[in-house]
Amino acid sequence: MAIKLQTLLNSADECMGSGMNPIVKETMLEVVKLAYEEGIMVRITLGHRSFSQQAQLYGHGRTDKSKPIVTYAKPGQSLYNYGLAVDFVIVGDDGRRAMWTDDKKWTRVAVIAKSLGFVWGGDFSLFKDIPHLEMTGGLSIRNLQQGWRPRLISRIRDQKEDGQ
Repeated sequence: MAIKLQTLLNSADECMGSGMNPIVKETMLEVVKLAYEEGIMVRITLGHRSFSQQAQLYGHGRTDKSKPIVTYAKPGQSLYNYGLAVDFVIVGDDGRRAMWTDDKKWTRVAVIAKSLGFVWGGDFSLFKDIPHLEMTGGLSIRNLQQGWRPRLISRIRDQKEDGQ
């Protein structure tokens, strides 16, 4: 049985958390919806991460050397800390099984996301981060640390108007 769109949307909303930038959250939910309409099931795996969660993650592999290091970003050095980044995975029709090999689906989700204003980690030159999407409004981590916040504009209404 295929997973329902509402189930994916509810899961996405929960995984992104309450600390997400509202435009990023709204836009990511639209990505999930548009991909679903094309038969691609997108499950959000990560959204907002608090500074304390970031500190705990940063400590992984450092406080216990038997574990691998999973991030180089200290608290305040990650876009997730500001609700501006999301990780996702494409899943099978059951909504559970991750589909890491279907490059066409990953590329299609990236095209949808980029059309709505996201930057896709698969386009990064130094480190390809295929399950990563971000929307910073042109701000750097340093800008965010200084208290600046992006002035993001929803492209969802524009997208719907173009499709009519």
